[in-house]
Amino acid sequence: MMNRSYGICGLLLLSSGCGLEPVGEGGGEDAIPPAVQQAFDESCATSTGCHGAGAGQVVLSAPESGQILMTSSSSGGGPFVTLGDLEASYIAQKILGGPNITGGPMPPSPQSPDDSLNQAIIIGWIAGVPIAEGGSGDGDGDGEGDGDGDGDGEPAPTCYIEAPVPAMPSYETDIWPIIENRCGVAGCHADLSGPLMPDAMTSYDNFVSVMAVGAALNLVEPLSADDSYLWHKLMGTQASVMGSGSTMPLTGALCPIEVQAIYAWINSGAEL
Repeated sequence: MMNRSYGICGLLLLSSGCGLEPVGEGGGEDAIPPAVQQAFDESCATSTGCHGAGAGQVVLSAPESGQILMTSSSSGGGPFVTLGDLEASYIAQKILGGPNITGGPMPPSPQSPDDSLNQAIIIGWIAGVPIAEGGSGDGDGDGEGDGDGDGDGEPAPTCYIEAPVPAMPSYETDIWPIIENRCGVAGCHADLSGPLMPDAMTSYDNFVSVMAVGAALNLVEPLSADDSYLWHKLMGTQASVMGSGSTMPLTGALCPIEVQAIYAWINSGAEL
């Protein structure tokens, strides 16, 4: 079991809650993936002063957590969760520190040693990144394992950045390893498909503030993931901006922490 020594929010937070406001009109419940529920339990639903059972604001402990798929923020921030759309999901914007949230980002104080990982899991789930379930077992049903698999004997997926994501990610240090291994590979953007990504500097120059082919957006628009064609291609929403082609990467899938890192990098200014 993961360490939860950071426990509850301070008493000063009890009057305003730990992040989200009370839910607005709506209701109903639906399934929250177990990995996402665990992330909620460890970093959000830690007390009635945060989003635990009996909280005055939206409850993120099971089974009440399912209501976020059917309800909206009472502050006018829009739906709590719109799967596949981080910009339209108030919970995602609260985690990412979006410009239109009420109050500060969540969690407002440490809740778990795994807060950064849990935030990445929640963001990845909302963005549409496949969530591997099953915990850290070794697949033999005894609950034991070496911590490097997904519970069915398969090795853990490789992620090219580790939590926590820096507040101001650097392209060369934090983002290029993701791009290099997911996109800048032989037979794709390393040597055949534009924009070319044979190395960090070339890839940066070829898609930051550079107009996309076939879409009226820059490939990367600093400070705005929603106006960046790269982001839409990663999220599979390219058709919504009159783009085309397949979702990237063509093989495999981004880890939730990689999604969070790219989003943070673009919205913090897409610095080299």
